[in-house]
Order: sequence, then structure tokens, then C-alpha cells
Amino acid sequence: MYAPVGGQGLNVGIVDAANLGRKLAAVVHGWVGEDILDTYTTERHPVAARLLQNTLAQIALMRPDPQTRALWKMFSDLMDLDDAHRYVAGMDVRYDLGDDHRLVGTLCPDMKLTLERPDPDVVTTMTRSADLLRERRGLLLDLVDRAQVRDAAAAWTGRVNTVTARTDRVDVDALLIRPDGCVARALPTGQDLDATTLMRALGTWFGQPA
Repeated sequence: MYAPVGGQGLNVGIVDAANLGRKLAAVVHGWVGEDILDTYTTERHPVAARLLQNTLAQIALMRPDPQTRALWKMFSDLMDLDDAHRYVAGMDVRYDLGDDHRLVGTLCPDMKLTLERPDPDVVTTMTRSADLLRERRGLLLDLVDRAQVRDAAAAWTGRVNTVTARTDRVDVDALLIRPDGCVARALPTGQDLDATTLMRALGTWFGQPA
């Protein structure tokens, strides 16, 4: 049981639900096999273990003795450092999804986007990547208008939204993002597309095309 220090337990629980919910839905709909549920434990158990350790440490810092107060003061000073703050907040969580690109396995950063092919019913051409995930579907972001990227994902149209947009990021040409916001595959800038690898990732997280 987690103490409500900093609301971390609540935040982790929300991410747990987002991670597992879509996987359960995919199994119920018959898109994927039940083995995808094992990835929930693989991905989220280490996060829970770290949260428990974090919480126990924070509770220990609340002891009223002089030694703990001195330790708390030193710890408080350390929290002024960005690296220490990031470590304690758990902002560096990354799942091992078999790709060494630094974005793969992390929550997609919220990017400001300019849509290249906006919906004719929508007046604005500006949006954010987080807004595009609100439909709780997969998202393939084509960031440099590469037709072969869109073609590779065409068979998954019913489960994955493909959006062509521009952003100020210069390290990727395309991102495949799961409904929980996790980057499942990244195409580095200027790299030739391996359609087989992209389609394998699509099949892993969104099942075989209908």
C-alpha cells in the first residue's frame, strides 16, 4: 500500500490503467492473443517496485529525530538539481521494446503540430500530439510527409490513426505511438523505412489487420 506522498501512487495508477486497459480491450475484441497481457507485468511491475521504494524512503525522511532532519535537509538541497528531481519523480521510465532509439519505450513528449492534411471539417491546422491520442487509438505520426510510412500502416486504419504533420523535432521522421502514449517505434531522420519492422510493431500492439 502506498502512502499518498506527492500523489505519485495516483499518477502511477492512472498509467497502469492506460497501459492495461487497451491491451484487455484488444484481447476481448480478438485482435491480439492473450500473451500481450504479459507485457503489462513486464512494463509496469518495475515501476511499481520503484514507487514502493520511493515511498518508503519518503516516509523514512518524515521521522522527527535530529539525524533524519539533517538527512531531509541534504535531500531537499539535492532536489534542486534537475537530474535528482527527474530520478525521484520517475520521469525516466522506459520500457524495453527492442529498439534503441531514445524515444522508444518512453511516453511521447507532447509536441506542437501543424497538420499537413487537416480534416476539412476542422478549421484549425494546429494541434498537439496529446490531443491526437484522446480517441484512445494508436497513432502513426508522419512528420515529413513520407508516403511509404503511411502505406505501411494502411491496413491498420481501423485501429491506428495516421496523421501527417510538421513539428520542431529534428531527430525523427515518424513515430508509432500506442494508445497509452508510449512510443512503440521511431523512424530516425533520413533513415530508410524498414516496412517489415514497422508492420511487425503494428501487429504486436494492434493485431493482424482486419
